[in-house]
Parts: sequence; structure tokens; C-alpha cells
Amino acid sequence: MVDLLSFLGQIIEPFFSSIVSTPSVLISISVIVIVAALLAFISKLLKQEIIIAYVIAGIILGPLVLGLVKDKTLISGFAEIGITFLLFTVGLEMSFKKLKGAIKDSLIAGIVQVGAVTLVSSFILVACAFSKVEALWLGIAIAFSSTVVVTKILIDKNETNTLQGRFIVGIMLVQDLIAIVALALLTKEFSTYFIFLTLTKMIIILLLAFLATFVANTIFKKASSSVELMFIISLAFLFVFVLATYALKFSIAIGAFTAGIVLANTPYKLEIETRTKALRDFFSVMFFVSVGLLLTHFSFELVMPLVWVLLILIIFEPLVTALILRLRGYQTRPCLEIGFSFAQLSEFTLILMLSALSLGVISQKAFDLLVLTAVISIAITPYTIKLGKPLYPVFKFLDKIRTSAKEETYSINKKTIFLFGCHRMGSVFLKNLEKDKEKIFVVDFNPEIIKSLANKGISCTYGDARNIEFINRLPIENAELILSTVPEKEENLLLLKTIKARNKHAFVAVVSEKIHDALELYEAGADYVIMPFITGAEHSIEIIKNLNKQKFKKYREEQIKYLEELHRVLY
Repeated sequence: MVDLLSFLGQIIEPFFSSIVSTPSVLISISVIVIVAALLAFISKLLKQEIIIAYVIAGIILGPLVLGLVKDKTLISGFAEIGITFLLFTVGLEMSFKKLKGAIKDSLIAGIVQVGAVTLVSSFILVACAFSKVEALWLGIAIAFSSTVVVTKILIDKNETNTLQGRFIVGIMLVQDLIAIVALALLTKEFSTYFIFLTLTKMIIILLLAFLATFVANTIFKKASSSVELMFIISLAFLFVFVLATYALKFSIAIGAFTAGIVLANTPYKLEIETRTKALRDFFSVMFFVSVGLLLTHFSFELVMPLVWVLLILIIFEPLVTALILRLRGYQTRPCLEIGFSFAQLSEFTLILMLSALSLGVISQKAFDLLVLTAVISIAITPYTIKLGKPLYPVFKFLDKIRTSAKEETYSINKKTIFLFGCHRMGSVFLKNLEKDKEKIFVVDFNPEIIKSLANKGISCTYGDARNIEFINRLPIENAELILSTVPEKEENLLLLKTIKARNKHAFVAVVSEKIHDALELYEAGADYVIMPFITGAEHSIEIIKNLNKQKFKKYREEQIKYLEELHRVLY
């Protein structure tokens, strides 16, 4: 065994030595891509976020471990291009339409959350021997959460269109905008003249963006017939804004972000995203690797600040977010689920701190602290994001807080049909039960839906079907039909147990998306389990088998009309 290791060492040592001694850019990129790909594959097998693998690849290849990539110009070049494409993408995806009625509360929650986390983090870091200016910028950076990581988890869980999903995306959009402002104000010497100069530069960039919006539509319309031409013009737009911000001595990240927003307002947004995706993905990898490459040393004096920052991220920030939303009138359980989605550092944190490091605003020690925090916090996000549900009993007392309740009050003693969840499938039930309107009572925890239903004269209340105390307050003893469109198995099991204990004669129908969950719900006493995918597939097959092209056209028109009616029921 010893002989084998010695033999391998004799082969590997010259290989590493030749890489270290070769200043070739191509060799450096080759090593980075191979190591990043290997670690990303391992990360995928371990069900971890791939971003972590890229940062760890940089740490391994950098001066902290193997020292295979030493060229600082090359490293900063990778970081700069990576930042450019990453923020170009963020700009392309920036859309307040995603908030769907949660704009005001997302704005309030986002601003208060960033302010609270910045303040607490700054005080703690000053106590950990960081300078006041350094602690302030570190505090601001710690307040931002990862849009990339959390959005991916929401997509995987099919929760982007839930109330929680909209709030998470909404608050993160607010954080992204605050991060852009912070990036614009980043300087070592802060003064009134600097603020005036920054505002002037921002006005120039906004005017350029306004003009570019009109130019972009005309140019892309002419170029839309050629895929290659659209690709190169998209990059040209990006680099025009990069050069403009560089000429104004502004951060190029702001130029890239603005270019993304300009192109997001054209009809060719999706085409541009598709065409630039491969290039963006490659340079994003380079950026995250470069972050790891910049980690030069680890000191035990970082341990205590690291522990404090992780505690702020995992405990303080989620609870502050949950409390803000609770005070806005939302129920405790969804507030906790939203709050614990923010327990990690953002890619914006790394961009902001990389700029701060290059300007001399923060020290290498401060940068190393945030890189380590980012790696750890992103790695544990798949676990921390699930803490909201199990911790609900601990924070159940928050339900007692009196708020400006987002609910309608009705006399519901005579209601015989209860509908839990009125979005998507629930709206179909509601439309088909319109003739029994006086008998129906709707429960939903989306305040916008409740407001809309109340305006239409439909009896409804804001409430969480997972809150057993809330369910027990509903007079379901006289209910004849209870429909739950909530897809989560645990919530439906709880609902079944509570309802059947008080009303054995009610017909209870619930929804399930998995076969084994449906069987478990039947065992728990469900009278009928609706399986949308199976029912939808069977219905679609019958339609396709029995319709010709002419009938399909008629059916299509009828379906569009029906969908428009459903939309009117809710909105």
C-alpha cells in the first residue's frame, strides 16, 4: 500500500509542479473547469447546492490549499466577467409581476428585515474587533439572501405560485434592489459630494436605459430572423452599459444589471435568456470559483465571528421576517415558513464584498469570514428551509398577537359547504357551486383572494387549514360537504382527523398528487381523494380520442372562455 501511494506520488507531483510553473491561461481554465465539474458532480450526488462545489473548487485550487492558480489578474478577471453575466441575468429576471398582490407587504418586510439584520450584525461585528465602517458593510452584506438557491428549491417543490413563494420572491427582489443601491454607494470616503455625484451618475444611467428601451425594440425586431445576430446584439447591449458605467467610474455590476432590466422589457426577453444562458452559466461558474480562489488563509480568530453570523442568519433573520409578516396580519405558520427561507448568504453578498475588497473598504479577514459563512449557510439551506413547520409549536403564541386582521367576518353557522383553498382547483369548484352560493364558506390564507371573494359577496375568511385551533372555531357540525384543495398530505390528514371527530356524516374530499399519499388519506377516512394528474390525463385522452380538428377548434374556444370566467371568479 505504501509503495502504491509512493508510486502515485511520483506521478502526481511532477504533474502538479508543471501546472503551478505554467502561467498559461488555458491551463488554468482547464484545471478550474475539471475540478469544478468533478466537485459539482459529487455535490449533485450528495444533493447539495452546486454553487458550494464551485466555491470549494476555488478554495482547493487557490493559495489556501494546493496553490495551483496563482495569477491574481486572471482571478480578478474571472470574477469581473462572472459578476457581469450574473447581474445581467438578475436584471433579465427582475419582474414585480411575480409579487402578484404582495408588493406592499414584501416591500415593508424587505426594508425592515435588511435594516434589522444590518443593525444587529454591525453591533456584534464591532464587538468582534472589526472597525465600524467594516462592520457596517459586513452587516449590509449579511442581510441579503440567495435568490438563486431559494428560487431553485421553490421550483423543485412546485411552490413558486403559493403565498409563501410569492412573498419569498418578493422580499428577495426588494433585497436585490437594496443591494444595487449599496453597490452604487460603496466607497472608502463617504461625503455629501459623493452622494450628489452618485445620484447624478444614476440619473444618467436611468436616462440611458430609458432611451435604450426604445432602441432595443427596433433593433431586435430587425434582428429576430437571425439567432446568431440576436445573440451578439444582446451581448453588445450588455457591454454598452458596462462601458458606460465604467466611463462614469461606477461599478460595472450596475451597468450589467441595468442592461438586463432594459432587455427584460422587450418582447424578446425569453429568446435573449435562452441564447445567453450557456455563456452566463460558464462565467457564473468562473465567478464562484474565483470567490474560493480569493480565500487566502483561515485563522481561528474567525471562529467566533463566524458562529455569531451563522446564528444571525439561521435564527435572527428568519424570526424577524416572520414577526414582520405576522404583524402585517398573516398567520404564524406560513410566516415561519417564509422566514426560514432566508437563512443563507446571497450571491449579491459575494459580489458586494468582492467590490468592497478591491476598493479597500473591507480587509481580507472580513472577506474570508463571508466566504466561509456563504459556503456553510448555502450548504445547510435545504435543511434550514424546512424548520418553519417543526418550530411552529414553539412560536404558536404569536397567533395571539392582535393585528389588522386580513379577514372577513360572517355569520357562518348555517353554511353547509366548506371549501379550503380557492386558488387553482378551488376556483373551479367555486364556479361550479355558484348556484349554492348561500351555502358556501371559503377558507384561504391569501388575503388578495379573500378580498376579491368578499367584494363578490362570497362568504369567506382568511385562515390557515393547518391551524387546528382555527379549524375548531369553524362551525362544521352542520357541514354536508367539505372540500380541501390543499395538496400537502400532512395538512389533509390533520383536517380529516379534526373534521371526522366533530362531524362523522360530512362528505370530505381532499387532494393528493401522489398515489401512496392518496391511499394513506383513504385509510384516514377521506370519502374521496382527488388526483389532478390522473383525472386530468384520463379526461384529456377522452377528449383527444373523440374530437377531430374542427371540434378541437370549438373546444379550444370554449376552454379559453371558461378560463376567463374562472379568472373573473378569483380576480
